[in-house]
Amino acid sequence: MKPLWEQEDFQRVAGEFWRPGGPELTRRALELAARHCGLAPGARLLDLGCGPGASLELLVGLGYRPLELDRRAHAAWGKRAAEAARIPAVIFLRADAARPPLADNSVDAVLCECVLSLLPAPLDALRGCRRILRPGGALLLSDLFLHGDMVEEGGASPLPPESGCPAGARSRAVWEGLLVRAGFVPHCFEDHSRALVELAARLLWYGADAAPERLRGGCACGGRRRSVGYGLWIAQKEGS
Repeated sequence: MKPLWEQEDFQRVAGEFWRPGGPELTRRALELAARHCGLAPGARLLDLGCGPGASLELLVGLGYRPLELDRRAHAAWGKRAAEAARIPAVIFLRADAARPPLADNSVDAVLCECVLSLLPAPLDALRGCRRILRPGGALLLSDLFLHGDMVEEGGASPLPPESGCPAGARSRAVWEGLLVRAGFVPHCFEDHSRALVELAARLLWYGADAAPERLRGGCACGGRRRSVGYGLWIAQKEGS
């Protein structure tokens, strides 16, 4: 079975924003990063796991200098690169999100939206983000999280993407523990689980039969089913 975000019914309903919250949540993340980390227009920002590059227009329109990175090239990249030609700093990179091919201390911020839970080694990916961030750089992270008690990191075995996004979800405490271990200082968290519920409801309404269950069905951890939410974190590279 294809990963959820590659299914035709999901793309038909979700459009080009393959995550809960869409551009409104991205804008909120930028606002919080400005408040807590001093992120400002003109900053070099890596959109990690950008998919078809749906956030590019928003980022360019707000004055950021985006780097778009995904593990596969998307057909929309050529069109978006042409549309953003007035901003010569826009670059599309085909690379592994866990190993961005960028120099140390070379970007001001990393935007990571609904990507970390899909990676087999999220801690390594976070350390890669820290490596490329300048001192004091910001990490704008949104992803699925498990409601309830803390789950030990070793107890949440990553599954292939075909298993669905919730398979890689951790509790909020575990995600924040991974941020600290990777060398970040978490500044704030917001619960945007409503955006996840709204996306599942839209998929159900428009007939995407399998997708809502995979989004809202949760994850079996420790022999019991845990509900899944969607969170937004702002963190900063330690040592600023």
